[in-house]
Amino acid sequence: MMNLTLNGEMDRPSVALLTTGHVCIDICQGAVPAMLPFLLVARHLSYTEAAGLVLATNIASSVVQPLFGHLADRVPAPWLIPAGLFMGGIGVGLAGLAPSYWLIALSLVFSGIGIAAFHTEAASLMNAAAGKKRATG
Repeated sequence: MMNLTLNGEMDRPSVALLTTGHVCIDICQGAVPAMLPFLLVARHLSYTEAAGLVLATNIASSVVQPLFGHLADRVPAPWLIPAGLFMGGIGVGLAGLAPSYWLIALSLVFSGIGIAAFHTEAASLMNAAAGKKRATG
């Protein structure tokens, strides 16, 4: 997948690929509040229910991310990157199609877990891909 060299040079293709994935996963995170007007009207949700969906997504992502970090520190799991992207996108997509509040919430929790999975492993690989040029571009 990635050609992470140990010579200290930045692996630009890997950095570009991880950056693109990060943009996509952040769009999944940002899509939740953007979906709220649709969900309020189409699914007849209250403001409280809509806020609960955002909260559920954020809690799922925030609580699970340290667990993925703990796992990734012990066992390299680069498969979490595509799995996280898949879960993030599918979860947000299903939330727009789900007919009930609880299915919407379940879809968004699924998405939040994917977002957490992606960020954990991608941060580790980005660190390796950047070489000695971390934070310099």
